[in-house]
Amino acid sequence: MIRALAFALLIAGPAQAETLRIGTEAGFAPYIMADKAGNLMGFDKDMGDEICARLSVDCNWVTTEWSGIIDGLLSDQYDMIIGGMAASAPRAMLVDFSQGYLGDNNGQAAFVGMRDDIDPADVRIAVQAGTIYADHLTATGYDVVLVSAGRDALEAVRSGAAGLACGSLTYMDRMVLTQFRDLQVVTTDDFPADPTAIAFRPDDDTLRAQVDLILTGMLSDGTINDIAAVWFPAQGDT
Repeated sequence: MIRALAFALLIAGPAQAETLRIGTEAGFAPYIMADKAGNLMGFDKDMGDEICARLSVDCNWVTTEWSGIIDGLLSDQYDMIIGGMAASAPRAMLVDFSQGYLGDNNGQAAFVGMRDDIDPADVRIAVQAGTIYADHLTATGYDVVLVSAGRDALEAVRSGAAGLACGSLTYMDRMVLTQFRDLQVVTTDDFPADPTAIAFRPDDDTLRAQVDLILTGMLSDGTINDIAAVWFPAQGDT
C-alpha cells in the first residue's frame, strides 16, 4: 500500500507539464526514423509514445543532429533524449540516465564497404560523430572521418571518400538490405557498450524518477519485449 501510494504521488509530481518534449534524431533505423511523409517511427518512437501515455502527457518530438543532441538537452530545447543512446561513461558526466531498457545491442558494430576483402586498419572509416563507434575508433587509432548521420557514412563509401562505414550492426544490416544494396557488411566487431537508456538534465531528478518507474512497469508487464519484437524480429531481446 505504501509503495503504491508513493508511486501515485511520484507520477503526479509537482505541477507536471501537459507536454513532454523528447529530443531524437530521425536517421537511426530501426530505433527511430522518418517515413516518406516525415513522420517518426521505430522502436524508440513507440517507447516514447508509451511513456507519454502512461504519464498522461502529450509527446512533442524534436529532431536534431546526433552530434549536438546532448547540447540541446542541456540548453532546454527538450526534456529528455530517446534515440538508441548508450549510457556511456563520458555521456554520464554530462547528463543523468534512466535505468537501461534495452541491452548492449548498440555495441555490435558493422563495417560496410564495396567489397568483402577490406581491412578496417588499411582504409579511412566514415562514422557518425557523437556515437560510441566514433569514440572507440578514434581512441584506438583508426583513420576516421566524422559525418553527421549514419546514412552519410554509407554515402561516403559510395562516393569513395571512405573505404568503409562503421555503425550499429542492426542499423547497417537494415540499410544494406533496403537502401544500399551495392554495399555489403565486410566484418563485424563487438565494441565496448552500455545499455540503451534515456538521458535527462542533471537537475531534473523528478522527471527521471517518474520515467524510471514507468520503465520498470513496462519491463515487468512485457511491453518493452512486445515493442522490441516488432522492430527487432530477429532478436526480440531486452
